Amino acid sequence: MSAAVITTFDTQFRDSTAAIKRYQDGYRVADAVVSFGQTVKLGGIFVGGMIFVAGLVEFILNPAEHTGFAVIFASLIACAVLLILLSQILAMGLRGEGQLLKAALDSDVNTSPFLSNPQRARAMELRKRPPAPPILPVWTE
Repeated sequence: MSAAVITTFDTQFRDSTAAIKRYQDGYRVADAVVSFGQTVKLGGIFVGGMIFVAGLVEFILNPAEHTGFAVIFASLIACAVLLILLSQILAMGLRGEGQLLKAALDSDVNTSPFLSNPQRARAMELRKRPPAPPILPVWTE
């Protein structure tokens, strides 16, 4: 009779650096997508604000438009509002995709049979970070 040999895989003694690096790269990509979404949001607000200011300057400096319907002024304001709304929608989608990617990576790291708990923590970069400095100075007397 032959006996079946069952080999066990002990993750405590094997360093899965390739898997850890792959997960860390995934987290970096997810952070980059979220950061890009925030940049799109702020860029849309900035450019929309500049177009709004340009519309106000045009309205103030062009006295011919004051007598009738201010077509250029209204079109610039409409373009500014539309640009801001579109940038907000695009930024929301990008940040949502980045968060979904992070959630998927969390699930993958948590259920990976190739990683031990310390390796999971290293892949997710769950190490203690120093506390942020206070925003306002604290006065002591």
